[in-house]
Amino acid sequence: MSTPISIAFARGAAAYKAYLESPHGRLRLELIWHQLSGFMGKAWGADRRPLQVLDIGCGTGELSLRLAARGHAVVLLDPVEEMLRLAEETARALESPPVIPPRFVHGSLEVAPALFGKSTFDLVLCHTLLEYLPDPRSVLALLRTLLTPGGFLSLVALNRGQEPLRLAIRDGKFEEARRALAGDVPMDSLFGLPRNGMLKDQLQAQLEAAGINSVAHAGIFVFADYLPAGRLEDPASFAPLLRLELEAGGLSPLREIARYLHLWGRRA
Repeated sequence: MSTPISIAFARGAAAYKAYLESPHGRLRLELIWHQLSGFMGKAWGADRRPLQVLDIGCGTGELSLRLAARGHAVVLLDPVEEMLRLAEETARALESPPVIPPRFVHGSLEVAPALFGKSTFDLVLCHTLLEYLPDPRSVLALLRTLLTPGGFLSLVALNRGQEPLRLAIRDGKFEEARRALAGDVPMDSLFGLPRNGMLKDQLQAQLEAAGINSVAHAGIFVFADYLPAGRLEDPASFAPLLRLELEAGGLSPLREIARYLHLWGRRA
C-alpha cells in the first residue's frame, strides 16, 4: 500500500473504530459475518480442521478474530500500526484466548508473498480495501498467489452502481449523482481518499482474469443507507433490519444495487 494511503488510514483509525461501534457499522459487520460464516459452511461443510486464514488490511480485525475464536489459524496483516493496535485490542477483548493464537503482522500486501510464502492460505479476506488501491488487477493477481489451490477469497468492495442512488435519494445531490453515473470517483468521508467502486460484472471479470473463479456473490446494505438516522439508532430495529438485509442481499436485482458487493472467488 502506498505511503499516502497508509498515512490517511493511520489518521482515520480512531474514526474508523468509532464508525464500527455505531449502529450502521455494527450492522455492516454482522452482515459480512453472516455471509462469511454461511458461505464457509457451504464450502467446507463438516470439515472441522483449522483453516489457514489471512486478513489483508485487517483494520480492527473484528471478523477474522471471530474465526480465530472458532479455532482457525488467523494472520492479521496491515501496513498501518494504528490499525494493528486496534486489532490487538479487539483480540484482548475476546471472552477467551483462541486455541491457536492469532498473529499480528505489520506489512503491506505487496510483501505478503515474501512474508508468508505462496499457496499458503485456505481463505483470504480482503474487505473494503480494493476500492482505495490504484491497480485492482495486480492486487487480485497477488491475492491468488497467496491462496492454496482451491482456496477461497472473500472480497467486499464498494459498488459503483449504488453511488448515484445514495447521492440522489439520501442526500438530494442530483448533480453529483449525475456525475457518479458517468463514473465520477467519490471521496471517502472517513479517510479523505478517493474510493473507486466497481460494478459486479466488472469485478467478476477481473477476478477471472486473475485466475480466481467467481463462485457466489451477495449485496451489503440494500436499505440501510436510505433510512433516517433515528431508525438505525433504535435498538428494536437492529435485528429485523439485519434479517431483511440478509434476505435482500441474496436476491437479484437487489444485491446488484447494494452499497457493497460481497464476492466469493476460488483459486482456479
